Order: sequence, then C-alpha cells, then structure tokens
Amino acid sequence: MQVNIIDSTSRVNRKLPFQQFNQELLMSIYHVEKTELPVVIFQADGSVMKGVVFLSASAYSHMGRQTLLDLLKEPGNFFPFRSETGAFRAANKQTITHIRFEPTEAGKVYQSLGEREDVEIRFVGGEQLSGTVTIEMPEGRKRLFDFINAMKTFFELHNQEAHYLVNVMQVRDISPL
Repeated sequence: MQVNIIDSTSRVNRKLPFQQFNQELLMSIYHVEKTELPVVIFQADGSVMKGVVFLSASAYSHMGRQTLLDLLKEPGNFFPFRSETGAFRAANKQTITHIRFEPTEAGKVYQSLGEREDVEIRFVGGEQLSGTVTIEMPEGRKRLFDFINAMKTFFELHNQEAHYLVNVMQVRDISPL
C-alpha cells in the first residue's frame, strides 16, 4: 500500500510505502525542538568539559522556555551534553562543582527583587569562585546562612566575567565578602 503525501517545504507530491510514511509520522510526533546552550562544566575532580546542553522550548515547572537551572533541577542524575569535539555524553549532575554559561534572552528578562550579596565559595576540591548571589527568602530569613541551607541543588552566581550555576552539594564553605 502506498500513501500520497505533500511535502510542505517543497510542495512536491511524494508516494511513499505505508511503512515509510508511518515511520516519518512517528519521527515528527516524537521530535522535540531543543535549543543548544554553550557551557563550560567544572567537575569535582578538576576536569573541565566544554560543549553544549540542550534546552526545551517549554519548561515543565513554569511558562516559557526551559533554562539551564530548570534542566539541572529535573529528576534524574544525568543530562545530555555534547562536547566541543562532537561527542555525546550523559553528564552526572552530582559531580559538577559549577557551570559557566551566558544567559539566554529569556533568562535576561527576569530580574530578581532579592537582596544581592557578594560571596566567596570554596569547593570540596579546593577551587575558589567569587561573585554575587541574589537572596530571595522570606522576611527574617535573608541571611547567607539561611539562603545556602535552603538550596537543594544548584543556585545562581554571577561576577563581571560570567554567569554560573553552583552545585550546593560540592560547596565546602561560603562566606560574605
């Protein structure tokens, strides 16, 4: 059996065997549009991975596009990553100390109303990172101590050089500057 379809991009009639038509239809149903975001991943063992992560056109937890923070907070310990050499990997969230990235236009729109605090972070492996965190906590719980204890996975930090997501489980200590 053959199915007659019109290719919408070229406006050409094509006759396909029914099985091939079924496969093309299934592929379009299961295709999920993703945006590539360049990142630099810093690991607890001192290694550094450069490449891209893949963000969905819509987030599960809010309206709008998925952010890098959304991706890292999703259930599961691994996420897809393509290195700058083109190799695909499943990257382990738990071994990451921090990720450097440039925020997308959607991420730049949101401006937090929280209080900003300059901090220095020392990671378990000895590396240090300085920058500013935004503390969005209820009244009476806006201390750095309250903020860091409320974090479950990753939190944002930025400095003049870049934006970072920091893995709270890899932080040895944090102090105000």
